[in-house]
Amino acid sequence: MRRIRLFSLLAIVVIAGACASGGGSSGPRRDRNRIVLAEITELTGLTTALQVVQRLRSVWLTPRGRAGLPSVYRDDRPWGDTPQSLSAIEISSIREMQFVSVNDANTRWGRNVRGAVILVTTR
Repeated sequence: MRRIRLFSLLAIVVIAGACASGGGSSGPRRDRNRIVLAEITELTGLTTALQVVQRLRSVWLTPRGRAGLPSVYRDDRPWGDTPQSLSAIEISSIREMQFVSVNDANTRWGRNVRGAVILVTTR
């Protein structure tokens, strides 16, 4: 009987721990594949989309397998073959930025997209 109580108590502790939130978060959860206007307006001293990505989601700028670096699309149209082309987009014109995986990019823009895409939507 004592073992059953001990086991039940242990089960309750494990379940409660699994259901508990991470806590400690002081603000809204940020999407790792999207940068929204609210995040951009919090930044100071930056002038280009490249600087925004470097500051907020630098992992977007790393090569991915054989596909290499992501290309850039602006308002659903090809803009540049490398993330460096983000430097030609002014921060004041950005509404949202999104990292699109190679599979999602192929579905959205066709098989001619060779890798992931950083999509910039302007105002």
